[in-house]
Amino acid sequence: MNPLAYDKFWNAVLSLPSTKKMLQLTLETCTSCDRRILETALDDYVGKREQKCRRCAPYSRIIRFWITFTRMALGIEKPKVEKLLSDPYVRTALTSITRSFAYYGITKPLRVYAPFLVVWDFTHSCNLACKHCYSNSGSAVAGELTTEEAYAVIDQLADFGVTALAFSGGEPLCRKDFFDVASYAVKHGLYVSVATNGTLLTSANVKKLKEIGVNYVEISIDGATSQSHDTFRGVHGAFDAAITGLKNCIEANLCACVATTITKENQGELPKILELAEKMGAARFTFFNFIPTGRGKQLYCEDLTPEEREEILVFLLNKILTKCKVSILTTAPQLARVALQRQKGVDEFYMPMAHMQTSKVGSKAVVLADFIGGCGAGRLYCSISPEGDVHPCVFLPIKVGNLKNEKFEDIWLHSKVFAALRNRENLKGPCGKCTYKNVCGGCRARAYAYFGDYTASDIGCVIAKKEVENR
Repeated sequence: MNPLAYDKFWNAVLSLPSTKKMLQLTLETCTSCDRRILETALDDYVGKREQKCRRCAPYSRIIRFWITFTRMALGIEKPKVEKLLSDPYVRTALTSITRSFAYYGITKPLRVYAPFLVVWDFTHSCNLACKHCYSNSGSAVAGELTTEEAYAVIDQLADFGVTALAFSGGEPLCRKDFFDVASYAVKHGLYVSVATNGTLLTSANVKKLKEIGVNYVEISIDGATSQSHDTFRGVHGAFDAAITGLKNCIEANLCACVATTITKENQGELPKILELAEKMGAARFTFFNFIPTGRGKQLYCEDLTPEEREEILVFLLNKILTKCKVSILTTAPQLARVALQRQKGVDEFYMPMAHMQTSKVGSKAVVLADFIGGCGAGRLYCSISPEGDVHPCVFLPIKVGNLKNEKFEDIWLHSKVFAALRNRENLKGPCGKCTYKNVCGGCRARAYAYFGDYTASDIGCVIAKKEVENR
C-alpha cells in the first residue's frame, strides 16, 4: 500500500468510535489472565504465549492482524517487529501510544497519553561550573524533593505509564540518595538513564550503576582536549576525569553516550570529539543544541549561525549514512528536515526519532516522520526540577505545576502550555508556515530564549532565516 493511502486509511479507521472503544478495551486487565489484554496479545504475536482465555483470544487475533497490516504497509520485516515487541520498554511505549489513539485519535505530530521520557534534574548541586549550564547549578538549594518525595514521584510516573526516566542535574551523583532512588525507579519498571559530567564515575560508582540496573549513561564531553573541555566546564582536570568515567562505563558494559553542546567556541572540534567517542567504544553520540538559558544567557554571542548549524547537521547525517561506529542523535529538530531533503528516493532511509534515536527504515516508512514530529517538548517528554516543578523541557523554564501538591498525570493531561506545544498550528512566523513543521517544528526552547514566546520561530534554521530576509 502507498504510504499516503495507508495514512488516510488509518485516519479513517481511528476516527471510528468503535475503534476507540476496542483500543480502550485492550488496555483493561483481564480477570482470568490478571494482565492487560494488550500484553497477552503482544505475547501471542511474538510466540511467548500459546494459551489465551476466551476474552483475550479475539483481541489477540485483531491485534495480530493490525500489526501485520502495519508492518507490511511500512515495509518492515517481521523479525524486527518481533524483536521490538519483546522489549518491555517498547511495550510500555506502545501501551502509551494505544492509549493516545483511544484518547486523542490520530494526530500529526503524535501526542502521547503518557510521556515516553521524563528528565529529572535531581539536584542543583554540582562539582563543576559550566559556562552554558541551563540550570545555573552549583550548590543544593532549600526545597529540593526529599527521598520520600522522590519515591512518591516515581510511583506516579510508573503508575501513569511513563517509559523512561533520565536523572540529570546539576550532577545527580552529588546527591547521597541517588543510588537508592535510581534503584527504586528500576524496580518500578522504568528505563533509567543518567546524564552526568562523568567526573564521579569511579569504578565503584559504575559498579553500583550496573548492579542496580541503570540502562544508559550519558557523559558530557565538550572538547577533544583537556584545554578546551576544562575551559568550557570551568574546572581543571574535568576532561581527564570524564574520560576515565567513560572508560569505566564501557569496561563495565554499560551503554555509554558522549554528549556535546556545540557553540562557536568548540564547533571546530566536533569531528575529533566524534572520533574520540568511536575510538573509546561509546554506543552513542549526541549533539546538543545550545540554548541561551540559565548561565547560557551570558553566551548569546557563542550561538551558532543558521549556516553553521546546517553544516553540522549535514556533517552528522553524512556520518550516519557512512555507517559511523556510534549511533548519532541530536536535540536539534532540524536534522529530520535535513534527512528528508537529502535522502529522497533511497530504499533505506535513516530517520531521526525526536531526540531519542536514529533508525534505519524502509522508504515506505518515511510517512512516520510526520508522526514522530521533531521537537518533543511537552508532547513526548517533559522535565522535573529538583524542587518538583514540572516544565515542558529542561531548557524551557516555564513552570506548569509542582509535584508536591499536584499529580503528574493531571499536569501532563491538562496543562494549557503542554496543549499549545502539541498543536503545530499554534506556531508563528517561518516555523508556522514551514513545509516541515510536522517533522521538525523548530526548537521551542530556543524560540522562548530569544523571543520569550514558545510558539515563535526558531531562528537557528536556514529556512527561517531566508523567510525573514525575503520579507
